[in-house]
Formats: sequence, structure tokens, C-alpha cells
Amino acid sequence: MNKIIRLIHVGDLKLFYMFNDGFKCSLFDRLVPVITGFGGAFFTVTTALILIIFGSDAFQAMGWQSIAALSTSHIFVHYLKKVFTRPRPFLNLSDINTFNMHLYDYSFPSGHTTAAFSLACTLSFHFPLLSWIFIGTAFIVGFSRVYLGVHYPSDVVVGMIIGTIFAAINHILFYPWIQQIFNL
Repeated sequence: MNKIIRLIHVGDLKLFYMFNDGFKCSLFDRLVPVITGFGGAFFTVTTALILIIFGSDAFQAMGWQSIAALSTSHIFVHYLKKVFTRPRPFLNLSDINTFNMHLYDYSFPSGHTTAAFSLACTLSFHFPLLSWIFIGTAFIVGFSRVYLGVHYPSDVVVGMIIGTIFAAINHILFYPWIQQIFNL
């Protein structure tokens, strides 16, 4: 078992350095700090609130479903961060690009990636033809977290899984209840 964990750790570090330094260029240096915001609380919660406040009944239902997926996945991510207490990459690794983003909470799993996937998957359930845009954006948010040096690739992969699972659970369990409220 230790051999498998060591292999995962080595692969995680190799991917980290590839994303953090191997793709480094001035264009990404300007774009990635903006893109990472698509997984932040301001963007994800604001998107859900816009659907609730300004949308028709169907859009309001989507907004509430988004809030439910974001909230439940957020609680679970914070629980895991306290259980695993994995330090951020810049605290353990030298010679990495940090972009002066020195976050001091725990690294595992990625909250931005979880939120991006929670929202993207929820919207994809309702707009399947646009899912490639939503999911593609969420993938780019995940990449941005490693590029910025604040997460390891495994943090991002687990965030993708958590966001997807919580969006699906909320769609299965919560959305039928919301449909009854809005008579959809």
C-alpha cells in the first residue's frame, strides 16, 4: 500500500510542476488569475442568486438547486480539509510559481474546483447542449488552481469528483421537491 501511495505522490508532484511551471507563459499569467475566480464564492453564489432573483420559475428552481449543490459540497470540502490537513504546495515545495496567492487554509480538496463543478454540473443537467461550456470552464478552473500554485493535481481531481457527485445527488433528491414548489 505504501508503494501505491508513493507512486501517487510522485505522479502528483510531476503533474504539479508540469502545470505550475511547464505551461507558464505571459498570456496564462494574465488570464489564469481571472479564470480561477469562476470557482470562487463570489462568482458561483452570484450566478445562483441571479437565477433566483431575475429568472422565471424554471430558472429560479435551477438557482435554488445550485445553492443546494454549492452549500452541501462546500460543507463536505471543509470537513475533508480538517480531516486531511494537507498543507498548500508553496509551504512544502520550493521554486514554484505562487503569484503571491499565499492561502493558509488546507489544500485538500480544492474548494474552487468543487464549486465550479457543482455549478457546472447543475447547469448541465438543465442545458445539456451547453454542458461542454460549463464543464470545460470548470476544468479550466481546476487547472488554474495548480497553475497558481495553491493546489496539487490530486486536490483538483477530488474536487471535480465531489462537485459532480453533490450536483448529481442534489439533482436527484432536491430538484423534484423544487419542481413541486414551482409547479414545473
